[in-house]
Amino acid sequence: MNLKNITKLKDILLCISLFLISVGMAFYPAEISSAVKDSVMRCLNILIPSLFVFIAASSMLVSSGCLRILTKPFKWIPLVFFRMPENIFTVFLISTFAGYPVGIKTLSDMLDSGEIDAETAEKAACFCYCGGPAFYSGAIGLTVFGSKEVGLLIFLSVLLSNIVIAFIMCRTSELKENRIVYEKRNGDLLVGSITLAGKSMGVICMTVIFFSAVTALLEAGGILDFLQHIFGLSDNETVMLSAFMEITSLSELHGSPYRLLPFICAVCSFGGLCIIIQLFALKSEKLSMFSFIKHRPLAALLSAVLCKILQPHLISETVTAVSYNHNLVKVNNLSASLCLIFMIFLLNYKKGLVFSDRV
Repeated sequence: MNLKNITKLKDILLCISLFLISVGMAFYPAEISSAVKDSVMRCLNILIPSLFVFIAASSMLVSSGCLRILTKPFKWIPLVFFRMPENIFTVFLISTFAGYPVGIKTLSDMLDSGEIDAETAEKAACFCYCGGPAFYSGAIGLTVFGSKEVGLLIFLSVLLSNIVIAFIMCRTSELKENRIVYEKRNGDLLVGSITLAGKSMGVICMTVIFFSAVTALLEAGGILDFLQHIFGLSDNETVMLSAFMEITSLSELHGSPYRLLPFICAVCSFGGLCIIIQLFALKSEKLSMFSFIKHRPLAALLSAVLCKILQPHLISETVTAVSYNHNLVKVNNLSASLCLIFMIFLLNYKKGLVFSDRV
């Protein structure tokens, strides 16, 4: 099959998929509406409060050149252990604690500013990718298992697999950084970074809402039940299948499924299709994600193996865990998130007026 036929087949499959989604949404409006409502509340209560500040701060760090200053105390660590540029090591640290999209977004900002080249950004994207301890502990450890130690186990498993990938990437190829001079523009820096973070959060939240609707459509249409019956999957295993599409589905696990922890770690390391599409939406046009897609299954497998090794030393299954499912959307962050969205709207509006006056 030649390239032309493959492209044609992709277009046909895409059209069929979009047609089926449109028809399904017309047949199951109540289920879709409920899923959209829940995902909107999850964005307002969880994603915006946890990610917005990190994205805005990382953008300011890159745009101002402060990222290079922060790497000075850690200079010997990346050079001795990884042969990694200082600024890439700082992005690695930021991405480890900030959440999935922040690492790729920061690398994209550095690539656009000329601080790193496209090849370096592509390789660094393979290991600057982590959900962060807050997400693993809150959304999975406490929500499903009632144990913060489980969240720590997941975080360590994902982190160690990223370290292994980083070691391999940096030892087998050279990552480079460019010395550039930054202009100090504090006013533009603050407003620009905040509006950029707001647009990024918009992309993230809209992607989450769409995938939540698609998952609800699969459930309402009986697709997940069909797969569950055909392959003999348990309810928790069906949830795991959904998590490969949308990672926050893991919060719906029940019964403290300790035996699934290696698989949970693998899913968390992979991030889910929804997160990966967010990365493609947020990344720079110059940044190729080929290496990321190629190495992420390896990182997921490593996370599962490391979890299996660490689990007996960190987790005591004799402790009775309490399920807190669906409490994630009841955190009282709604008013703060709405105020934040309104502020970003005003900043964009003001920026548009300034541009109009100049023209």
